[in-house]
Amino acid sequence: MGSAPSLIAELEETLSNGSSAQRADILRRVSDLFLAGADNYTEDHVSVFDDVMSHLVLKIERKALVRLAKRLAPVANAPVRTVHRLAEDDDIKISGPLIERSKILSDDFLVQLAQTKGQAHLAAIAGREQLPERLTEVLVDRGDSSVTLKVTGNKGARFSRPTFMKVMDKASDDVRLAETVIGRTDVPPDVFEHLLRKATEVVKTRLLKSADGDMRVQITRTLAEIATEVARERAQVDKDSYSPSALLQLDTAKLKAKVAEFAKAGRQNDTIEALAALSKLPVETVRNLMRAGATEGILILCKSVGLGWPDVRCVIATLGGVEEDGAVKEAFERFVTLSNDTSARVIRFVKSCKAVSKADFQRML
Repeated sequence: MGSAPSLIAELEETLSNGSSAQRADILRRVSDLFLAGADNYTEDHVSVFDDVMSHLVLKIERKALVRLAKRLAPVANAPVRTVHRLAEDDDIKISGPLIERSKILSDDFLVQLAQTKGQAHLAAIAGREQLPERLTEVLVDRGDSSVTLKVTGNKGARFSRPTFMKVMDKASDDVRLAETVIGRTDVPPDVFEHLLRKATEVVKTRLLKSADGDMRVQITRTLAEIATEVARERAQVDKDSYSPSALLQLDTAKLKAKVAEFAKAGRQNDTIEALAALSKLPVETVRNLMRAGATEGILILCKSVGLGWPDVRCVIATLGGVEEDGAVKEAFERFVTLSNDTSARVIRFVKSCKAVSKADFQRML
């Protein structure tokens, strides 16, 4: 085949003085020559073509590069550097055919492309015949809805369980994606259940309508199991909950424990009702006290009923939204300096009034 340097020198001369049509013709003839004997070329032969083509693609117009990419895409022993150079191109017309079909491109290279290129390149990757888990993960993380739909519909794509869960989250309000994902045979049962738990009513209805017989039975059974579980959980919550009248039957120690339990669980209404029972104030009075005194009112009420700081911290987080370190520190300092006499005086005043204004509250302090 001759030496690559001398051939490149001749090509350089022609490229420097030739027209765009002549340059495109040179690339066509070189690629024709390569493709004619590609099955029989040795690694050294392919390397020579690679030297020549990688030099040519720097001088050739877009139309010729698009044509070259399409011709090299299905070739198993295509010139490696040339293929990678074209596959990295930002022009999807040039890079797309190679990204989607070339077996020259490694998974590492494709992952790098998926992490840095735009949606068109991600869509091309999503169409490859085989996709490993680490590549589908990047596609689902970075891809838009059309990319996620394409890779989910690709039977040669492998999904890790976490990636499947991300797809299910996206499918919860996307009918087309939901229909596509339930068509896969590799979805774990618990991941399938996750979709039906989060799916909107529109998605559930469409899935039941479009699914075949066996899948419809599976969807119906899973939805029924979810509904039974939700009903059981609600019944347990009702069992564990205390009505205001039931709270009044508890002694002081148990009421304090209930305040702490409700506050830690973030149950605002239950926390207020437990505080009302503990302080022997009407629930609405406690609510008014919260509004009038904000955090100060919560601290005074907690001090008056003898709650310790760990429980008070949970209460102010649940009822007052006090969670930042600076605000918590300030609340702690106010709580420890607040005297029992002052807190008791304020609560007596609150009990004697039908309503407490913010001005009244500030005067009492």
